[in-house]
Amino acid sequence: MTQELERFLALFDGLVVSSNAWMARTPEKKLDWVPFDNPNMKFGDRISTITMRSVYIHTTVGEHLWAKALGHCADGAMLKFDPADVRALTEKLSASGDLVADAMKLHEDNLATFRGYGDDQLARRIVWSGRDWTVMGFLWAIYSHRAYHLGNIDIFMREADEVAPDYFSNFRQVMA
Repeated sequence: MTQELERFLALFDGLVVSSNAWMARTPEKKLDWVPFDNPNMKFGDRISTITMRSVYIHTTVGEHLWAKALGHCADGAMLKFDPADVRALTEKLSASGDLVADAMKLHEDNLATFRGYGDDQLARRIVWSGRDWTVMGFLWAIYSHRAYHLGNIDIFMREADEVAPDYFSNFRQVMA
């Protein structure tokens, strides 16, 4: 395993642990709270009602489907998700009795999948959202996507008059 992949795994895992801390301490009644509603409060055509739960599920679904797709894609592949897969996993997580635990199981699967990527797979080029990436570069984009949405969740918690966890105190003692 390359040093870059090891560093990614440590930092990404810490970011997910931090996200889980945000979600676990949010009261259930606030997870679906909509702080304000206007035509710009959406993420593309995938999330039309932004709540802490919907953003967390969106992030979890994306990571899991990306992990599966990146592990076996050919060089030059254009990544696309089957809408049925997105819908099925979104519905499963939406109906979960313990969303954070179920999301963490998917995260553990993702980490195992990422650990299995060899140097040749990490160097492959892919296309996502009209941009070219190496698989390793796209792993960092997955990290950035999670961080972006953790910021959304943090702001929503504060708008809901909840105390958001301190970001750095949720990380492990040694990160990377």
